[in-house]
Order: sequence, then structure tokens, then C-alpha cells
Amino acid sequence: MKTKSIIMTAAAGALLPVAANAETQPCCEQTLLQKMDLMIPCCGAPSYKVKANKKTGTQWHVDMAYGVHVMHRSAFDGYSEHVAPNYALVHGHLNQRIIQDDVNGGTWLHAEFIGSWGLEKDAVEVAKDDPLGSVTAYHRDLVGPRDFYFPEISIKHFFNGKKAAIVAGMVKFGDYFDAVGIAGDTYTSFMNSGFCNSTVLPLIDSNVGGLVQVQIGKKNYVMAGVTRTGTDPGYDPINSDGTGYTVMGEWGHYFKQGKGVVKVTPFFTMLDVDTTEGEREHHRNAGVVGSVQYTINDYLTVFVRGGVAAKQKYGNAAELTGGLRAKLIPSRKDDYLGLAYGVFKGQNPYGWYVDVDAEQPVAENYHPRETVLEAYYNLQVNKYFRLMPHIQYIHNPAYSDNNDSVVASFQGVFSF
Repeated sequence: MKTKSIIMTAAAGALLPVAANAETQPCCEQTLLQKMDLMIPCCGAPSYKVKANKKTGTQWHVDMAYGVHVMHRSAFDGYSEHVAPNYALVHGHLNQRIIQDDVNGGTWLHAEFIGSWGLEKDAVEVAKDDPLGSVTAYHRDLVGPRDFYFPEISIKHFFNGKKAAIVAGMVKFGDYFDAVGIAGDTYTSFMNSGFCNSTVLPLIDSNVGGLVQVQIGKKNYVMAGVTRTGTDPGYDPINSDGTGYTVMGEWGHYFKQGKGVVKVTPFFTMLDVDTTEGEREHHRNAGVVGSVQYTINDYLTVFVRGGVAAKQKYGNAAELTGGLRAKLIPSRKDDYLGLAYGVFKGQNPYGWYVDVDAEQPVAENYHPRETVLEAYYNLQVNKYFRLMPHIQYIHNPAYSDNNDSVVASFQGVFSF
């Protein structure tokens, strides 16, 4: 029987005491791999959220949010209702230097903590059965009605003059692969999971794995990783009985003095799943995802992402998304508007919740494509607090042509 890790839970309490002693540090010269990091070991990411203490080698940041989501939701069988769930969320990162090496970059411990709490009955019910979409959940960081866990606790070691790194432990693939800067953080950008990360890639977390990153020249990098797929979030990744695995690679090229980046991410995965007959089944799949992000000027950044999968039994078989972040008021340099649109193609003609091996007709209301439109505005109240209204329109939710879903959200985010 799976049991939650006591060590992981206890580590959450260590985040704030460490952070309280942190001091900001001016940025220094970084290699390409360090610039790619969520938190750069040299001095912390170029954001007010990240604090760095040069003497102790500690970097951290925490996001806390409260959101109200008023929605008209539609299920595959045509059932629909209006609900207004409220959620509180927390997301923390800690980077701690273990071994100092100014030449090669040193060795670092990285921990990430996420949690969400439904504050009323509506929130709990929506979390149990979310019919707003298939893979495109309306808020990526809602991990459950009252749940928290560590998606990553890993060791990262830099070498070769900070131009190569190896990561091992419990690794969150979504922090390394398919990282689009303006669409990867629900506390500062889009909420819908279809824009935060690819819905085709199996971006596993909470499992034992590792990856290698290598910088090639000044503008290119490659990385490759492998991880198990059998552990559910919040459970022991070492003693898991799952045997599935995912292998993923990525090539990236920066252009226009770093204002643009193109990424290509192929993958192969073997999922070890339970069938309706109670037997274990191995499902193999492969595919590729590509993305481009480009900063046109100081006021506008755009992105495009596309991907296909060969045998996507669970999830999406193809996707095409695009969006932008625009600063509309020059005097408000930290305020911006976000717009995104995505088309997601399913591969299961029996409905997203039905075993494709079962002998039954195609679902009556099945539609092969789900589309999502999202708009938000970021209003930076002060250095630590922002207000973010969002609106989402989901067409053919859960691949059903019965009804559409609309979500109007208002989220307040405190970052420190």
C-alpha cells in the first residue's frame, strides 16, 4: 500500500526559515544553461521573486494565491451546471548550494513544493470530476481539493565550465523540457494546462529519474532524460510498483541576441496501466513537440507550440497553440495582457473516459477536437502582489459536442 513520504512533508516547513535570511545579490555572467534554469545557481533568476544569498548559496521564491472561478461546466453526457469554486494555492522553490565550485558551477539541491485547497463543497466536487476539458484542465496548478506534494527533489551538478549539467533524483520534467517562458506559470500567465505545457508530451513528475544538459557553442543546447512513470504525486517514488518509463530529448537554439528560441522535443514512453479486466498492460507511444518564442520588442512577445503523438491512448494525439503577452501601458511596465488559442485533437473515439479496447460504438456526442481560448490581464499592485482576472472559453469540452464551458476567474497572487 502506498504511503506518503514523511520526509517530504517535513521539508515543507524548512522553506520559510531558510528564506527569511536570504539577501538579494546582483546578477553575474551566466552560461546558457544557467540562464535556462528556473533559478540560476549564479545569482537567481532575473525576477523580483527570487532571493539569493551568495554566502550560503541559497535561492528561493514562493507564490501564494487565492482564486474564485465562476464557471458553466459541461460533461461528456450533456450534464452541465454553474459552480463557483474557491481555491487557495501555494508554490515554492528552493535551490541550495551543497558544493561550491566557482569555475564549474558547483552542486545544488533543488526542491519544489505545490499544493491547493478547495475552500468549499463546489471546489471539492469539481476536483473529483472535472468535465471542463480532457487534458486541458482549466487551472494547471489545482492538484486536488486538499492536496500538496513535492513534484521534485533532486541534485543538480554543473561541470565543464558551467556548460554541462546532470540532474538526478525525483525530477519534474516540465521544469526542463518544453519550457515556454511566457506560458508556463499560472501565477504570472495562463491558467489553462493546454498553454502551460504541451498536452502531448508525458511531462512526468514525482518519479525517480535523471537528465543531462549540454551547451553547444553560444546559441545551442541539447538535453536528454529518462524517468519512471509508475508513481502518483505525493507517494514514495522508490518503492513504487509501476514499471513504465519515459525517455525524452530536446534541442534548442537561441537567435536574435537571445530574444527568440526554437525548441524540438521528441519522446518515447511505455506506460504500465491497469485494464478494465484488472490486468497490467504496456502501452507504447512516441511523438515530437516543437515550440518558438520570440520577443518582437519591449512591448510584445509571442509563442507557438505544436505536437503530434503516434499512439496516444490516454491524452491528446495532436495540438497546435499560440499566444502573446503585450504591455499596453508604457508607464506600467509590469502590467500586461495575455491572449492564447489552442486546438487539441483526441485519439479516443469512444470518449475520454472509456477504454479504447472495449467493443462498443463510438460515443454519440464525440467530437475529435477540443479548442480553448483564454485571455487575462496582470495588474501589478506592488512589488509583492498582483491581481489577475482570467476568462476562458472551452469548445467541445472533453471531446463532447453537447455544450461549451466558460470559466471566469479572479486570482490574487502574493509572491515573495
